[in-house]
Amino acid sequence: MVPFILSLIIYCIHTLSSAAEEEKAYLALSFGKTTEDYIQFTPSDMSPFQSSFTGCAWIKRQHDASYPIVFHFLDEILMGSNGYWNSVKNQWDLRGMFPGKNVWFHYCLSWSAGGEQKVYINGEEVGSTSASSSNLQMGGEICLGNREQTPKHEYFIFGGQLFKLNLFSEVLSSSEIRQMSEAGMCSSIEMEHETRKLKWERILTEPRYGNVVEFVPAECTSYIMAKLDKMMSLLKEI
Repeated sequence: MVPFILSLIIYCIHTLSSAAEEEKAYLALSFGKTTEDYIQFTPSDMSPFQSSFTGCAWIKRQHDASYPIVFHFLDEILMGSNGYWNSVKNQWDLRGMFPGKNVWFHYCLSWSAGGEQKVYINGEEVGSTSASSSNLQMGGEICLGNREQTPKHEYFIFGGQLFKLNLFSEVLSSSEIRQMSEAGMCSSIEMEHETRKLKWERILTEPRYGNVVEFVPAECTSYIMAKLDKMMSLLKEI
């Protein structure tokens, strides 16, 4: 009986620890609407994405800048939120229709050197073009919410909400992207991919400037509480 109880305690501790780590991933970021509101940092290693990647996130538009930028790495990767400036290595033909303001939508940009680059909205492909045969340049910084360069410009203000932005070191298939979108923003399906090399949990620890604040999306509150209640029930059984 004692070994069983010890095993159950170890299991509960491990599960609670995992749940706490997972709960961090359920924090979203809200960006203010000025050029002072952004995140900028030097990534530890972008080499996994040199020849192929997929970047996915949940996005809510709340601002009317001309070319709002969600993610900018050098001029190698640009992710926008209104149908413009979704490109890799200055290939510009990815301008599909995006949802309007104040609605969460799932976004993915995939690219492979010498292959194709595609944009997906809510699991559906909305734009594609041939991709440059050159690998991504390394070095430089990542900026979320505006361009990397200084000074920042009002044309590029994101000014919205961002959730679960992850970079995968491969081109995810259309079915994988569709599954991720259909699973919903509160699912942990993206964590199952071993190629998730730039993780949202890491981005949450990076320096923030101006008005960039954490919050838990209302859509995920009940999901998180249900998981924590389950963990507490396990502890009560000991």
